[in-house]
Amino acid sequence: MRKILVAIVALMTSLSAFAADIDLFLKGGVSISKLNVDESENRMGVAAGFGGKFYISNSRFFIMPELIYAQKGQENEVVFEEKNKAVIPCLFHMVELPVLFGGKIELPVKDMHLNVGAGPYIGYDFRFHEYSENMKYIRSTKDSKNAMKGLSHGDLGVAFNLEFHYKRLFVFYDYDLGLRDLTQDSSILGQTISHRSMRIGAGYTFPTMTVGKQRKKPQM
Repeated sequence: MRKILVAIVALMTSLSAFAADIDLFLKGGVSISKLNVDESENRMGVAAGFGGKFYISNSRFFIMPELIYAQKGQENEVVFEEKNKAVIPCLFHMVELPVLFGGKIELPVKDMHLNVGAGPYIGYDFRFHEYSENMKYIRSTKDSKNAMKGLSHGDLGVAFNLEFHYKRLFVFYDYDLGLRDLTQDSSILGQTISHRSMRIGAGYTFPTMTVGKQRKKPQM
């Protein structure tokens, strides 16, 4: 957790050295997540965070680091028929640091635009519940429980972002594609286990900060 906070502060400081404009924002909404197992069922959660868009020179392209709290996991029990082992429903409390590369797309309507971006993210599970609050599982084995208790606390993957802006307000859609095997040993359950999640919500952008050379205004 402390390393992630240090990383985002260092990243924002270094980006501000060459960025022309910075748009800081707050965002929050719901998280819908599952694991990459076919039988895994979506679970609802919450997500919130803040970040900044650091516009590169005089262009519409930006680098967007964020610090996000998101709940992830799955709702149901998943049984592997061949080995008679179950994946226990669980809830992860994640802190994530996505660093997205994107651009701003102006719309023909005044004060409206789209932002699209994609890039890597790293995450850390600072709290893990083995059982969800409404979980009723029928069978499991000692090996499967040990496998879930031994889940990796770290995560990494690729994040995608789409935002619709009207003045300083915006709505967003985020998608996380987890790439790391959470069990750290795919032989335990016969396959890798990784996160799949999306976030939907709204946010607010603070007035633009100009830290570098101001953009040239279009000549009439």
